[in-house]
Amino acid sequence: MPMYPAEMAPLAANLSVNFVQLVIDIAAILIGFFAIYLLVKVNRKLGGKINTALQFFVWGVLSNIAAILWSLFFEHTYVVAGMAFDIHQLLMTLGMIFFILSTHRFSSLIQNS
Repeated sequence: MPMYPAEMAPLAANLSVNFVQLVIDIAAILIGFFAIYLLVKVNRKLGGKINTALQFFVWGVLSNIAAILWSLFFEHTYVVAGMAFDIHQLLMTLGMIFFILSTHRFSSLIQNS
């Protein structure tokens, strides 16, 4: 059962989804995959100590892509045994953790150089 008005429901729950929002979401997904492609190329060239920082960043982008895809095809809320979990929020939080780990790794590299 959605916890928000019908006009805010995602694609799976409402076929008359806002076209502009759909275009933005698809663009964000494509940009995310392109960013991952670029990061993988950079990582192949540089490798070494920067590898871990870039991997954390890639996992952060993948978590954000998964959050967008989840909200496009499923409702934000997933109910398990009567408990509601906002999967979109959990994936975005996971992405934020990966970005923080990436930033920490990058800052360690800068301080040690």
